[in-house]
Amino acid sequence: MTPVRASLTMSAEAPIVFATQEDKSSSLCSDFSWTFVGSAIYAGGQFATLMLLAKLLRPELVGQYALGLAVVYPVMMFTNLQLRAVLTSGTRQKIHFGNYLSLRLLTTLLAFVIIFALTQVLRYGRELTTVVLVVGLAYAIETISDVYYARLQLHDRMAEISKSMIARALLSVPALAFATYVSRSLLWGIAGVVLARVAILLGYDVCERTHGLSGQSKWFSRNEALSPRFDPKELRALVWLSFPLGIVVLSGCLNSSIPSFFIKHALGERDVGIFAAIGFMVSVGNMAVMALGQSAYTRLARSCAERNLAAYGSLLGKLLVFGAAIGASGMIISKLAGREILTLVFLREYAERADLLPWIMAAGGVLFMAQFLGFGMTAANFYHSQVVLNIVANLSLLAACYWLVGRRGLLGAILAMLIAAIVQLAGSVMILVIGLRTQVHPCAESFETT
Repeated sequence: MTPVRASLTMSAEAPIVFATQEDKSSSLCSDFSWTFVGSAIYAGGQFATLMLLAKLLRPELVGQYALGLAVVYPVMMFTNLQLRAVLTSGTRQKIHFGNYLSLRLLTTLLAFVIIFALTQVLRYGRELTTVVLVVGLAYAIETISDVYYARLQLHDRMAEISKSMIARALLSVPALAFATYVSRSLLWGIAGVVLARVAILLGYDVCERTHGLSGQSKWFSRNEALSPRFDPKELRALVWLSFPLGIVVLSGCLNSSIPSFFIKHALGERDVGIFAAIGFMVSVGNMAVMALGQSAYTRLARSCAERNLAAYGSLLGKLLVFGAAIGASGMIISKLAGREILTLVFLREYAERADLLPWIMAAGGVLFMAQFLGFGMTAANFYHSQVVLNIVANLSLLAACYWLVGRRGLLGAILAMLIAAIVQLAGSVMILVIGLRTQVHPCAESFETT
């Protein structure tokens, strides 16, 4: 079976975002390699950010940074509405790219309003509120870059996306290190990250060069098709289509944010910082999960569109095995060398809680498998069922945190995360099994017999 490739048509004369083309593109292995390298360096930059903050600042200030992420990340991910997934799925072929960009700009502005309102509801002081808003600004820049990544992903040009992520990491970390070291201020350190991300957005993402279908190079920044385009009818259609995905990703992000709020209330900002440092070890595996999931997503979506259940199930099964293997490996490494790793990467006071590492890697392994199934559900257009599932998972997390954090401390927070991840994984399996039997399998059977 010849795969149908998704292509971006970027000329002003042909403003349609998605068109099917027979296109020479990289294999899954090549896409994964580029995406993994880019994600690894980017995640390494995120890890280096936390490590530098832990070494240069007090744990309380690291806790402020973690609280900033806990507030900002769910809001930003919700208002993003997963437009990149919608654009690259090809389910809406006649929506101009400019409308995607316009909607992203509008929802990012809305995110800032929501973030500020949350800081007031939570009664954060001026210092913490300022930190949260600057963290929000840093992530706002990323959301703008993300919508430009989508049109590259349609061409399967994962290498270009990876180059941007690599450049962003290599510029952001030195900027944060220099600003934090000189000022000994968390706020100025994050401001350095903001400036670095703005430089990459304006200097590379918007002006990034690629090859058109004719083989000639084009500067996208000179192309009318990449300018914002405010079409109320199309914007409404996009919001209606993508809003369930925004709910899904919001509830998914709350899995990492909810424990931080309970820890702050029960234990204080210092323990939030320690929990953030230990929890960030899961990102070592998560970068591989996200890289492979992004690389495999268009193939999962294409298999569903072609009603090829065999290819879809085979690829999803391999992803699940990969996720389980990462979690198991993380548990073994944490058990054997967890204390040494935390002492080397952070400080001795963080290594005192090395007993938590195997537990958090266990929760991470279950979550990795659930994330892969999330890619599969989105590729199969199971949007609304994910909303219900994520609400149930978050309710279980809230209940578990309420019951366990006060009694078991940081271990209670991790156990609550494990419970919610198990609920997420079990529910995802049920949705896919029932959904594919009723919607995809009959079509897949007829497809295989033709």
